[in-house]
Amino acid sequence: MENEKNKNKFVIYYANELARKNNQFTLEEEKVLHLIFSQIKPFEKNPTTFKIEKKEFFRKLNLVDNNKYKRYEKIILELISKTLTKIEKKDTDSKLIGVVICNAEWFNKEPFFEVDINPKFMPYIEQLINHYTKVSLDSLLNLKSKHSLTLYKWLCSWTDENKKINQRYIKTKELKELLGLYIDDYVYKGKFNRADFERYTLKKIEKEINSKTSLIFSYKKNKIGNKVQNYEFTWIHKEKSAISKKTKKQVSLFDLEKESQKQQNTISQEKVNCMLKNIDKDSKVVFDN
Repeated sequence: MENEKNKNKFVIYYANELARKNNQFTLEEEKVLHLIFSQIKPFEKNPTTFKIEKKEFFRKLNLVDNNKYKRYEKIILELISKTLTKIEKKDTDSKLIGVVICNAEWFNKEPFFEVDINPKFMPYIEQLINHYTKVSLDSLLNLKSKHSLTLYKWLCSWTDENKKINQRYIKTKELKELLGLYIDDYVYKGKFNRADFERYTLKKIEKEINSKTSLIFSYKKNKIGNKVQNYEFTWIHKEKSAISKKTKKQVSLFDLEKESQKQQNTISQEKVNCMLKNIDKDSKVVFDN
């Protein structure tokens, strides 16, 4: 039981710039990558071979059919090919080209399999971790949408843990690029359909992140005249302890109003109320202190 509790506390550390970029991995591939990364300890010397429990692997990825091994094999093959990376080392005036995930070994009679990170890249990964983003592994693996996973990591990368309320602004073009959308997605007859973009992408992301992760976020459009300048994201962390809904609402509203005053009204009462409405009614949470 204790081991299971510890698994739920796993966090992933990786460089902020990686969290703020869209990548070419599928949702399944990215989840496997994070299962590996969750074992890398920041500011420590790490091994290059990592064991992954088969049951946990299949459970986390929801692989329940009879084709589980073939799906595992396909994911690993894709990871190896997609982690091809080039690094320029300024200190030695050299260039390193290779794959970060270099091989994996499946043991038929063991409850685990092993994945190797290229030892040539491990010092680089450990160095990058000095400027890290902390992400909850359980939150990440709960997400079913690649768009939600990408935005969740992006929000985490900009989170200041000393603040109760975090805010960030992003232009529409940059947001579409972050989510891996094509330039002509939601463009009909040469005109961008913002209502569809929000209905079929942003609102779905908002619902999934708020219900399945450690964050609650909301967004709004900032305009000059009739032109949208950017999207403003506002997010907060859920508290681990549970209290009644009535107390939750009173405490949450009080804390947010107090924080609003501290930040010189950078967050409006309307936004506070919006964030409270976005809380899953069935979840018993409060906000972090």
